[in-house]
Amino acid sequence: MKYDQLEVARIIGQPVDPRKPYTDLVELLCETDTATPEDYVYYFDVLVETEKVFALSAGGDIQQENVTLDTPAQISFTDLASPEYYLKITDLANKKEDAIARKNKTINRALNAYENYKVLSLIDAAAVSASNTVTLGSGYTRFSFPHLIDMLQQVQDYGDNYVLVVGSTIDKDITLWNWNDNKYHNLTEAFNDLNIKKIRIGLGAAARTFNLATSASGGSTPTSTDIIAATTCYLVALSTEIGKPVIFVRKQLDDVKTLGGVLQEGGDKPQRLVFVSPNPITITGTARYLAVGMTGYEQVAIAVVNQYACSKFTRT
Repeated sequence: MKYDQLEVARIIGQPVDPRKPYTDLVELLCETDTATPEDYVYYFDVLVETEKVFALSAGGDIQQENVTLDTPAQISFTDLASPEYYLKITDLANKKEDAIARKNKTINRALNAYENYKVLSLIDAAAVSASNTVTLGSGYTRFSFPHLIDMLQQVQDYGDNYVLVVGSTIDKDITLWNWNDNKYHNLTEAFNDLNIKKIRIGLGAAARTFNLATSASGGSTPTSTDIIAATTCYLVALSTEIGKPVIFVRKQLDDVKTLGGVLQEGGDKPQRLVFVSPNPITITGTARYLAVGMTGYEQVAIAVVNQYACSKFTRT
């Protein structure tokens, strides 16, 4: 029983970095919160008129809901699961702590990427619904400063302190602004003048793509998915009258030993669990190894509560 699945789950614990529980994207764009295991939905109130809210359904799809003033709305929790990763018993026997630590980081990175993907998917739906979209237009071959101003004008009446989330091609266009247009001698000054912070998603293929796992409620084989298209960017106004335009809530999970690993009994409930399958297990084709499969799991509620604070640019 030394290397059974429950012990591996207990050793790996909760795959959340306590020093950085959220990704840069989630920290910048979202009002973050946690819910207790007894909470089945997350409620929120709007303080100003909001026509539409975009949220994830229980199955992970994007749904639109109408919200009336001072009437609480509820968001369902969605199951997110990482792909199944494999850990050979021989690796466990040789360097147990190192092998498990690597898988812990891999699961954490996969779930972080999944969260980023869902947040940007909701922002995309909100921007399109609000008709806050900008395209390349006639006479342009790349993302240019006038496009940024067009995006800014779409959202500036609904908030300030902006974040520009860019794909790799858009980021390259911005880096070449000085070379191509010579509008600003210092690119940092351009964004400081407009009160915009830029964040790039796509530092290489490993960071830009992730395996979209089969959900806990069923689905297809994991496939490689872009978190953001290389030719797309989003401008989000943060300081709206109802705070940041995105709500992001992780649900604390019951620390039942038969379900997954826990750091300790009686402490804070974990926000992520690791489910471990017994060995031997099929890894590729018909090959079977003395190995265990490891899958990360969490429940989140995410919603865009101010669609007018989001703008989208597409470079086609």
